[in-house]
Amino acid sequence: MLYLVPHLVTQRSARLWLCARAVDRAELGAISLRVNGIDVPVPVKDWQGFPPAGSSAWQPTGAMPLHYQFIDQGTLQPDRLYEASASLGDSEPVQARFNTLPEQLGDETKPLRVLLSSCYFTGNKRSRLATSLFSQLDRNGLRPHLRIWAGDQVYLDAPWYEFAIKSHSVPELEQLHSATYARTWFADQGLGRVLTQGTNVFCTDDHELWNNAPHPSATALDTSEPSKRKAWQAMARALGQTFQGDTANGQRFRVPPLDFLVLDTRVNRSECCEGLFSDTQWQQLRAWAAEPNGLGVLVLGQPIFESVSKRRGSFGDYRLADYERDYSELMDLIGRSARSTAVLTGDVHFSRIARSSFPAGAIARNERRVTELISSPLALVAGGELLSLFGNWVAAPAKASLPARHSFSGTTLQTDESLRSASEGTMLLELYRRGQRVFCTVSQWRLDDLDASRPSFRQEYFLGISQ
Repeated sequence: MLYLVPHLVTQRSARLWLCARAVDRAELGAISLRVNGIDVPVPVKDWQGFPPAGSSAWQPTGAMPLHYQFIDQGTLQPDRLYEASASLGDSEPVQARFNTLPEQLGDETKPLRVLLSSCYFTGNKRSRLATSLFSQLDRNGLRPHLRIWAGDQVYLDAPWYEFAIKSHSVPELEQLHSATYARTWFADQGLGRVLTQGTNVFCTDDHELWNNAPHPSATALDTSEPSKRKAWQAMARALGQTFQGDTANGQRFRVPPLDFLVLDTRVNRSECCEGLFSDTQWQQLRAWAAEPNGLGVLVLGQPIFESVSKRRGSFGDYRLADYERDYSELMDLIGRSARSTAVLTGDVHFSRIARSSFPAGAIARNERRVTELISSPLALVAGGELLSLFGNWVAAPAKASLPARHSFSGTTLQTDESLRSASEGTMLLELYRRGQRVFCTVSQWRLDDLDASRPSFRQEYFLGISQ
């Protein structure tokens, strides 16, 4: 069986994930790929396998054998619809389609549409409504240019009763984790039909590993044993790279004046709150933050407008603010940037919009804003209300947990109280410009809105002036 999913698509290129499941390696040379009817090479040497060959932490048993590769197709045209198909010999082809990004951000009659989602649990029967919800957006003429998956696309540590009160052998963990990805990516009740219908940008978070990873967790009994925790982490990372790509490095792309950076805060995180990012990620973040022009859009797996966690140890999940040194530098890079920033994130099982403003001064000619948009959950994890760090909806703190002389210290965080939602659903962001001013109309589409055929919330926000 073949599967074809568009990953990051820019104005002139597309990265396509091609997967062959239950296909013998000798047959891989017979797989063909076409984009708008034109043959695209599928190099036999580039096929990778899951499970990977050997590991000092984990000896795979082959619970879900498959082959995959990421194929970069260039020479595309901006703002166009493309149809892709893959087939094995004379078999029926599998289909996918995607739109390339526009050259520039348009006005409100031609906005850039971004669908922001996080936290999706297939064990929740309501998760099957997500496919219908996305189809409804298409029927309403609101097909997104790209979908941003901001973390917890899978819950490898759920349902809670499977992992909080039971222990497993390493082969059993491989079986369970492989089955979770298979339900999400391949099964009809998962995201299989959604992922093929447009661009997908992935940023993972803790449940792609386990709650509060990489720290041991009381809600995942197997992580209390160091060798088993190491094996769990190795197979979870291998699965994440297989399906969602190598999120350990940042992804940067532009729709001028918007400058996107997707930065995974989980996969390179160390224990004991020492570090959030790799050296390469820091280089990418600093270069992006130093860009003087445009408006920055930063995608993270956890919110930045938060205080230090009150829950420590094996029951909680450390927030970015708990990593005091790295959080301080991250916020300083944003606070001292010459341009405004929008932060897109999820994780917390509620949706919220908050902002902070910096007056014009030596750093920038115009007032700068940092606006954070949270969209969570798409389909709530079993026990999610009980295990949620924050419980129900919570406003952003009035002040960030930062040193007294920090660039953010003189600013106040303001939360928009008009969106107070812990409902399951997704957030549609329509981004556009009026002259040099960049705006975003935010619509929240809940699973409960399927019968209404309209969003539960819709409001315009000013994000900043593009330099």
